[in-house]
Amino acid sequence: MDLKAQKAAAAAFAAKWTGRGYEKGDTAPFWLELLRECLGVKDPDNIARFEKRTDAGFPDVTIEDTGVIIEQKSLGIDLEKPEMRQRRLVTPYEQALSYAQSLPPSHSPRFIITCNFEEFRIHDREADQSGKTHTQVGLAELPEQIHLFNFIIDPKNSRIERERTVSIKAGELIGELHTELMGEYIDPESEASQHCLNVLCVRLVFLLFAEDSGVLGRRDMFLDYMRGFDAEQSRRALLDLFEVLDTPEDRRDPYLSDALKAFPYINGALFEEKVEIPNFTDNIRHMLLFRLAQETDWSAISPTVFGGVFESTLNPDTRAKGGMHYTSVENIHKVIDPLFLDALETELDDILTAGSSERTVTTQLKAFQNRLASLRFLDPACGSGNFLTETYLCLRRLENRVLMRLQGGQGVMGFEGISDVKVSLGQFYGIEINDFAVRVAATALWIAELQANQESESIIQRDIEDLPLKDSANIVLGNALRIDWNDVLPAGECDYVMGNPPFLGSSNCSEEQKREIGDLFGKIKRAKSIDYVTAWYYKACEAMMANESIEAAFVSTNSITQGEQVFPIWNTLFNLFGITINFAWRTFVWGSEAADKAHVHCVIIGFGRKVRSERFLYAHNNKMLATNINPYLADVPNVIVEARPKPICDVPIITLGNKPTDGGNYVFTPEEKDDFVLREPLSSQYFHLFLGAYELLNNKQRYCLYVGDVDPAKLKSMPLVLNRIRAVREMRLSSSAKPTIKMADKPTRFFSNACPKLIT
Repeated sequence: MDLKAQKAAAAAFAAKWTGRGYEKGDTAPFWLELLRECLGVKDPDNIARFEKRTDAGFPDVTIEDTGVIIEQKSLGIDLEKPEMRQRRLVTPYEQALSYAQSLPPSHSPRFIITCNFEEFRIHDREADQSGKTHTQVGLAELPEQIHLFNFIIDPKNSRIERERTVSIKAGELIGELHTELMGEYIDPESEASQHCLNVLCVRLVFLLFAEDSGVLGRRDMFLDYMRGFDAEQSRRALLDLFEVLDTPEDRRDPYLSDALKAFPYINGALFEEKVEIPNFTDNIRHMLLFRLAQETDWSAISPTVFGGVFESTLNPDTRAKGGMHYTSVENIHKVIDPLFLDALETELDDILTAGSSERTVTTQLKAFQNRLASLRFLDPACGSGNFLTETYLCLRRLENRVLMRLQGGQGVMGFEGISDVKVSLGQFYGIEINDFAVRVAATALWIAELQANQESESIIQRDIEDLPLKDSANIVLGNALRIDWNDVLPAGECDYVMGNPPFLGSSNCSEEQKREIGDLFGKIKRAKSIDYVTAWYYKACEAMMANESIEAAFVSTNSITQGEQVFPIWNTLFNLFGITINFAWRTFVWGSEAADKAHVHCVIIGFGRKVRSERFLYAHNNKMLATNINPYLADVPNVIVEARPKPICDVPIITLGNKPTDGGNYVFTPEEKDDFVLREPLSSQYFHLFLGAYELLNNKQRYCLYVGDVDPAKLKSMPLVLNRIRAVREMRLSSSAKPTIKMADKPTRFFSNACPKLIT
């Protein structure tokens, strides 16, 4: 929405609201209209929360995504005048500030707005902590000052950007801790030690998040416990704590210390395995207790981003061999939005805007919520779980919109007919070959669930029991190309397959990986020369044969849509499985959150046996409706170019050309040839056009001097030609290659005469 449109909308808004405004009845429509009409927010009721509970009360409006709390007063109320709130006199700003300060640091808003329907006061806490300065805008001034409100929709202030920054920093710190701990193991290079270290790091991440988000019962619970032990005692303290966290309260040792008794039972098998923990050094203890536990707010991390960054603590060589890369949130949405999310959001929008009766809307919303809870997702190369985590969070946000609409912006205490949260981690399935990544994925999904629960609690106005963990995703350790996907998620129960399989060209595949491709594609020509990712396409197609309603989308190397790979891949998939391409992103540059970002060019292809009524091609963020999408990602019929050993019509033969191996003595530019002939006129009959690929494609000319088996007597009359022949002989004799030395005996001939008929 440009500034001109904003000003026009703000003028209409100001005219409509002049002289009216009651706090209890008009706050929601006032702010929703301002966000939608004046700032261009497509779905304001999805970002603005009304009467969201905090420990200090219920702020009128909270826009958590960009860090805004609004204290709204009725028309005519003085924004400077204190009112009695909770037995003390406070101004509207002080009232809003108490709400802000009661929230965890990661959720404490930067901006406070106080308003009485005819005047806005904007406080930027980052610019002034005292609250004494503010920007004041009257309703009548809104058309000219509407730009002052764009901070509400500024991406730089968004929760996503804040979470990304915190997550990358946290991932880097865990990487440092991982390195320090590794050095303390007795045998750090052993597979057993690596496994134990990975488990230890995953557990520490969960505890750091759980204590900062209040899941453990109170903030800093883990920190306070570990503070009681020096470096030498820290190892034993963690072993004791892990055992307690894996033991239900009614089965614990009655003589436990009060500090250990206070910890809740976690469940989820997160602390079940007995793992080796090395001795701590003073530096490791300091890093854990200060840099990680105190200086980092773990409640603010994005599990989607952090999973990929966390996994970057693995050895880069290990990742390279597996072809693993980590997907940015933006690129995840390039897959999941056209695959299913756009359709779900449109369906919900249609329900909410159709103007149906309240009874009809309620029935439709409950059916929609049940459908959300019925969907099953499989990522057969899930890595750290980025796709599954982001999908889970998106489904929970959709469900939260349903719950918010059903409860009408009010708490649901005693409100009949409101469904509890139904979307669960159990709907998400993954296959991953790396043990560490499996654990990261499971933990990232748990963190996502705990974060989503906090958001849902603010809507339904009651607590959701987080611990012990009752729900978990189904992340399976294994080789996705060697196991039956039905053993993970039966095809008949699957709705969507998605992900980012390994980026490996055929030349970089190991022999085992080439066998995996060959075992799927069989004995088709050039099966062993196609990219590794195609094996995931084949397996997904096999699932579609059992359930043709399954749709899939993969991020892939763009070479599978180019050149000689297209025929063996897509001819097989089209003819054997009858699939169609329903949407695709043309080549784009890869971006990720990993420390060693992949520098590759990718495509995204969405496919299935079910033909969609509309197909879309995406390129440079442009969306184009397509009649058909072929394997070259063009809107044309499925014509595939196949390599042929013989021409299909009468055309000249193309063959490997002549190879002089002459040290440059027989090849001339046009200028060099003319100069030579001028000095040696008899040589003109022995010059021929010498065309290679470069000359043919770029319309350039070269010439070669070729005397072949000419009469030696004629050569004596051409001394300059004889000099060239002697130079070629000497060049060939000086070679280390035996075939070249042998051809020194025939210096008048080219090393290779592939086209003898063309030379006279």
